[in-house]
Amino acid sequence: MHLYGLILGICFVIGITYFQKNNKIIPKNKENIFLIFLLIFGIIGARTYSIIQNWHYFSQNPIQILNLPGGGLGIYGSLIFGILFIFLFSQKNKIGFLKITNTLVPIIPLCQSFGRFGNFFNHEIYGINNQPVWFYESVLLFILFLIFQKIKTHQTAIYLIYYGIIRFFLEFIRLDTIPIYFLTFAQILSLSFILIGFIIIMYENSSNKPRLHQH
Repeated sequence: MHLYGLILGICFVIGITYFQKNNKIIPKNKENIFLIFLLIFGIIGARTYSIIQNWHYFSQNPIQILNLPGGGLGIYGSLIFGILFIFLFSQKNKIGFLKITNTLVPIIPLCQSFGRFGNFFNHEIYGINNQPVWFYESVLLFILFLIFQKIKTHQTAIYLIYYGIIRFFLEFIRLDTIPIYFLTFAQILSLSFILIGFIIIMYENSSNKPRLHQH
């Protein structure tokens, strides 16, 4: 088996096992279908992002779109499509969106951190002067995983803000970027994630405030 695919497979197993162990939100009879479709949406999103990022190559080699073991999965695409699926699932089943994401998010940094080693084996995500951007991100994400062992509130918001910040700055040294004026596409997404993270914190804080009863 290709090492890239093996590492991704291990990440999926880690994430699924963690969620099944800690899930108290989604009914057990819907858990498997939730995880299967979350995985499908995540892979489609990751590949879509990579295709957009490398459109010149994929437009000339369309058969390579199906070559997932060859690399080319964008985490932002996976996150956006995953978030979209969780939102649709939460609306359909009348389950709190943040309750689902707060259950799932604490394990994501560990999966991302380990998953970045797939980029090492595929010789991907190096930056200016051959800097190992994949390794920098892996270490920073592992630190976030450790932080989540202590912090049990605002997990979704903290993840969005933290990852948005590290990705924003790492984009300055990455070479495989999509420039949009003076920023990159990923930096614009990073700023959006940071903003959404702060909005979620304000929302959760206001929702948790005790309401005064009128007499």
